[in-house]
Amino acid sequence: MCTGTWNGSRVLQSKQARQRDRYYYVKRDRKGVVVEKSFQKEARDFYAPYYANGDKAHLIDHADSVCNLALEINHCCEEKLVILASYLHDLFNAEDRKNHNKLAYEYVLKQEDRFLKELEQSELLEVAHAVLEHRASFKGEFYSKLSELISAADRGRPNLKEVVIRSMGYNNENAEDVAKHIKEKYATDGYANYPKVYKELFAKELAEFQKEADDITVERVLELYSEAS
Repeated sequence: MCTGTWNGSRVLQSKQARQRDRYYYVKRDRKGVVVEKSFQKEARDFYAPYYANGDKAHLIDHADSVCNLALEINHCCEEKLVILASYLHDLFNAEDRKNHNKLAYEYVLKQEDRFLKELEQSELLEVAHAVLEHRASFKGEFYSKLSELISAADRGRPNLKEVVIRSMGYNNENAEDVAKHIKEKYATDGYANYPKVYKELFAKELAEFQKEADDITVERVLELYSEAS
């Protein structure tokens, strides 16, 4: 079971700079043949096909972002479990958006693949609950710190422009629907729940983000989206 504390913002800055080489790499011989992959690269390659038919906001690059942020924040959970939960959390989003977390939970418990078959029962339960409890609408106590970690990483850093871009991709670029969605979910009184670790690490940014969500308009959505185009 994950125990311990989370990395503070200063640690995040230094850890982010060196994380990519440590967790995500491919080594080849002189002929270009792959001789070694990092565990993150192996997991990504294995689970990527499940994300191929997802909406623009839930492709494999989203799982990459969740994994990278989770590894930055993490200081107490086993890295292997962090990586697996990150790539498993939206595995069935393209198949069933409403129940995708439940489907992933069942998939993990059935030990459907070679990565899961290698886990101990306690590890399996941690990963299963992490994918089940990752959604912003989840209420209640997290099963473990891994659940809290994945939920926090799935929120992403508080950034209105990034939320607009992802939401436009998910809502077929309907700015009116996106503005409504952002206000309902991310405003000060929105339904999105933030794990304790998230509120501790991103307190100032979150307050500013929620204020921006309070004041969101269709015009602001279009402005931010055009800046990113």
